[in-house]
Amino acid sequence: MADNSSVWEDDPHLEKHGRSWLEYLALTTDYLSIPLCFLAVLADYSLIYTILRYRRLKNRTNYYLLNFAAFHLVYIISTPLFYLILDIFYKDGMEINWYCTWSRVENFGMALLLTFIAGYGVDVLIEDHKPTWFSKYRERYFYLFSFFYFLHFMIYLISASICFKEAFRNNFNFYFLTIYYLLEVIFLLYLGISDKYEKSNALTISITILLIWLPLFFVYNLLNFVKDTNVEFFLWYSAFLPEYLAYSSPIIVSCQLWKYNKHFKTAFRKLFKRHVSFPDYEELFMNETKIDDDDKM
Repeated sequence: MADNSSVWEDDPHLEKHGRSWLEYLALTTDYLSIPLCFLAVLADYSLIYTILRYRRLKNRTNYYLLNFAAFHLVYIISTPLFYLILDIFYKDGMEINWYCTWSRVENFGMALLLTFIAGYGVDVLIEDHKPTWFSKYRERYFYLFSFFYFLHFMIYLISASICFKEAFRNNFNFYFLTIYYLLEVIFLLYLGISDKYEKSNALTISITILLIWLPLFFVYNLLNFVKDTNVEFFLWYSAFLPEYLAYSSPIIVSCQLWKYNKHFKTAFRKLFKRHVSFPDYEELFMNETKIDDDDKM
């Protein structure tokens, strides 16, 4: 996440000798995150597998969910994978520039997962209203995806090259990501409360997931600016709560799809070896000629 200049000394989750009870609390929260992370990875895998497996689910709107799940995986496994590599290959320590480059992968995943979950709700709204430019968007949405990849990869490269410098530059990536995130939230909330647009379950899902991430951005930005030692102390040891919310994002998405989308529900039931009717299962292999009201989120 955000990198303070004192991150090596302040982070309670790093290995230290002679732990206090608060450090044991931090260690306990790390272990408690394991089953949650497992469920989140399972939800990500379920989304990716079902969308790639069934022809009916291979459409533009669901590709937003596919990318969301893929980059949530990048976010959730980047840190443990980094420390695993650090323990195995860099027991004597890693050069600060390489550490900085690795540490930014988490932010890269965050940026793109937030982009695609926001795009999911907006895409359905565009599909419903079919503006004059909709046909061009439908044919060329891949270029929009490519722009998202390019933009955030460039931000990643820039931030990785200047991080661990003094003051603002040290947290350039996270400050950019915070502003980007807030713009997404404001835009989707505007769509959600505007009388011009008929609301959809997809837009509700997008707004819900973005708001779930709000505590995490709030806590980590406070850690960058707060100077009071007691407040900083409290924030470090309570940061696991907003992180748990962020981890749960794909679980919430999958539950909502199970509840409101019959094709996803059928695909999930089949994936987990539960009974499905043959007609419903057969529909998953049909080309989608139009989006039924039942399919819209």
